[in-house]
Amino acid sequence: MIALTVAASAQPGALLAQDAPVPAQDVEEQQADSGQDVSVVDAPVLDDGDIVVFGTRLKGQLTIDQPPLAEYDEADIAAFGASSIADVIASIEPTTGSNARGSRGGGRPVFLINGIRVSSFREFRSYPPEAVAKVEVFDEEVAQRFGYSPDQRVVNIVLKPNFQALTAEVEYEQPSRGGYSRTEQEATWLRIGEKGRLNFDIELEDRSLLTEAERGLTIATAPGEAEFRSLISDTAGVQVEANYARAYADTGTSLSLNGTFAHNQSRSLNGLSLDGISVLETESDTDSYSAGATIGQPIGDWTATFTSDANLTKSDTTIDRADASGIDTALSKTYSVANDLTLTGYPIQLPAGDLSMTFDLGFDWNRLESEDSRSASALELDRSRLNYGVSINAPVLARGGPIGGVNVNFSGGVDDLSDFGTLANWNLGVNWSPTEKLNLSATRIWREVAPGLASLGSPQIESPNRTVFDFTTGETVLATVISGGNPNLRGETQTDWKFSANWQLPFWENARLQADYGINRSRDVTSNPSFSAAFEEAFPDRVTRDPTGQLLAIDTRPLTLFQTRSRILSFGFNTRGQIGKAPERPERGEGGQGRPGGPPSGERRSGPPGGFDPARMEAMRKVFCETPEGETPDLSKIPEMFRARLLDGDGNPDPEKIAAARERFCGEEADERAKRFAAMREALCTDPPKLDALPERMRERLLGEDGEIDPEKLKAARERMCSAEGGEGESQNRTGGRRGGGMARMFGGNPNDTRPRYFLSLNHTVTLENEVLLSEGGPLFDQLDGFVIGGGAISEQSSRLEAGVFWQGYGMRLSGRYVGDAVLRGGDVAGASDLFYGDLATFDIRLFADLGEVTKAEDGWLKGLRVSLLANNVFDARRRVTDGNGDVPDAFQPLRIDPTGRYLGIDIRKAF
Repeated sequence: MIALTVAASAQPGALLAQDAPVPAQDVEEQQADSGQDVSVVDAPVLDDGDIVVFGTRLKGQLTIDQPPLAEYDEADIAAFGASSIADVIASIEPTTGSNARGSRGGGRPVFLINGIRVSSFREFRSYPPEAVAKVEVFDEEVAQRFGYSPDQRVVNIVLKPNFQALTAEVEYEQPSRGGYSRTEQEATWLRIGEKGRLNFDIELEDRSLLTEAERGLTIATAPGEAEFRSLISDTAGVQVEANYARAYADTGTSLSLNGTFAHNQSRSLNGLSLDGISVLETESDTDSYSAGATIGQPIGDWTATFTSDANLTKSDTTIDRADASGIDTALSKTYSVANDLTLTGYPIQLPAGDLSMTFDLGFDWNRLESEDSRSASALELDRSRLNYGVSINAPVLARGGPIGGVNVNFSGGVDDLSDFGTLANWNLGVNWSPTEKLNLSATRIWREVAPGLASLGSPQIESPNRTVFDFTTGETVLATVISGGNPNLRGETQTDWKFSANWQLPFWENARLQADYGINRSRDVTSNPSFSAAFEEAFPDRVTRDPTGQLLAIDTRPLTLFQTRSRILSFGFNTRGQIGKAPERPERGEGGQGRPGGPPSGERRSGPPGGFDPARMEAMRKVFCETPEGETPDLSKIPEMFRARLLDGDGNPDPEKIAAARERFCGEEADERAKRFAAMREALCTDPPKLDALPERMRERLLGEDGEIDPEKLKAARERMCSAEGGEGESQNRTGGRRGGGMARMFGGNPNDTRPRYFLSLNHTVTLENEVLLSEGGPLFDQLDGFVIGGGAISEQSSRLEAGVFWQGYGMRLSGRYVGDAVLRGGDVAGASDLFYGDLATFDIRLFADLGEVTKAEDGWLKGLRVSLLANNVFDARRRVTDGNGDVPDAFQPLRIDPTGRYLGIDIRKAF
């Protein structure tokens, strides 16, 4: 029998791991392979052969019945070459994107920090990637367990428990053709300690103007205005952010606070005025203020989490009038406050496991104030929303049965909106795991959605002299484009089906294949249209022409579509690992103190891998021994690593395992063992230690080659046995200069393992159907066939790739995007022209070198210094658009639709 003492971030304690004796070497290799920090050789040994093993486990990982779509550990994250958690999320976008929600999409995923909801992405986006121990990505259905709707994937970010770093970064980027440039400077400080974390971040960004003349572009109807029309606007911005989080161990309460201020300004050129003298400009200034808070609190057997996120955005836009008679102004203020309370627990124990329930209650308030000099009155809109709902996950069949594990989940809720009345939503799903490596799920989603206040009430803005292709005449013209809100929008009803399969490949380690199929039907859909022949046919009042048919203006404000239909099939493949055959581990004694990856004999360790707290050990014994027979002990009071061993395949308490643990903890043999262990600890921790009172086998482990007690081994044993401190936090590097204690730790603790590490994420989406029905009796527009109402041409095929390799301080990341060919129909009017879009594949490469790792620098400026070179769109690819004659219209010149092309940059980052 083996006893394990866990130093898992907050709750060290000793626990019994297995029923049968297991060789210490086997345990050691298993732990090292899993990335845990272990020590067996220096562990105390009792007279009866029991061994106390010290190890660590990542606290904050999710333990649920559904397997993750992808997992990334510390070494994988190092291979991204990222500068922040925001960059890490961008690197795994093929995995986090929700691709089975049809034309709607799922948007940004739901984020958790250490398994806990956060108020907003702002709370952690600027954290350096060195602070991350692991990233887990889960399917959309998991979002229900945290009070979210099942249309966004869940990303759980597990942070290191002890970390500190100051990072500074400067970037310079520009297209290979020149014309404009972009610079960015950022400084971030983060401290993660035993009681909480504190973060400050400041970021400055500036981008210069690019005109049509700098790309050699002209418009036939205005040949002399190219230098007065911008392709890319001049922008500048600053952002300041502060984040604070604190955990209170005595009450279990957690608190996090966030505050952000951002200022952004932009300037664009719209050509010359009607008299040909004045340059028309549009200028915008935007200030945003944000604050967020999260509070977590255990309430009996339940966990309550409250989040609040408040935002104020003020925007001031000035537009020069085309007749040069002055300027028009558009002012807007947007206020928003979102409050959510969730209560999660496991109130009922079913034969297949515990039933989990989440109750959520929320109150949101939004206000939009806008005024426009071209409008007679200002617009003010308010919306308050009270929402409440419940989510239930019920295990029907436990894993390991004849047909595998089956779970059923349901969530339902009501939204009471002040301006739209009562809206309802519900979804029902089933999750089946016929084997340990295969997971299948089906979900039915129904919900009512109100249009956003911005779609309803944004100020009307008229942008003159925009380059537009007129499908009716086949010519490129300059027209006025109208944007803003539409107060006449209606509420949307969504009815979706989603089917998923997640297979962990048995022949490829750390590789998963994901498939999703979505069927979406929606009524009264809010759409942001773009100009096309189908749009003009459907909404002729939105297009203004002069008596000769010349296009003058297009109104692209949101509108309501009667019905949309879509079907999407998506495939995802994710893998990570190391290249080549693993080297053999050092023989016992070669790695120092007989532990693979351990320090050489005589060298001092950087910190104790674990500690032991007898008070916590006794408290854990009481959990089992004071709980009446037949009742389930309160597992929340024991260390997480031991708790995980008491769960079944569905993540629920296993009665047989609990009974076995109770017998080991509370029987007569357990009492005797505890007494012997206490005597051994007392002998070792007395100053000076009473070595003669130690068990013979333990004294042998403390001997050096000369047969005498080795002082370093004795010191290490005392650090483990006599301190309730230390643990995981001490064994991890506190600064951002090195990645978690070096590559040997990353690669499983074997110092001989210097193999390159790789990761690969590939997603491919096939759009099978995308249709718009304008009324119950028609007409029907097939957007895949080119009759597009909203947005540009729609491709049937699209792909996204993220891959990388990292080896001894050098790294490369490859990003790829593919969009298939598509068409926009020009209609049946004489002279009309179709547009044909070719397919497009672009690749971005990022090369980087961690100079401290490369040079093995332990101090000085090279330590923590990384230099990165980026080349986006390496092959300078641009999508080719032609009309029915095979010609490229002026509005779709390759340098007009993509004025940037190949984009080069350098990034220098220093971690102090």
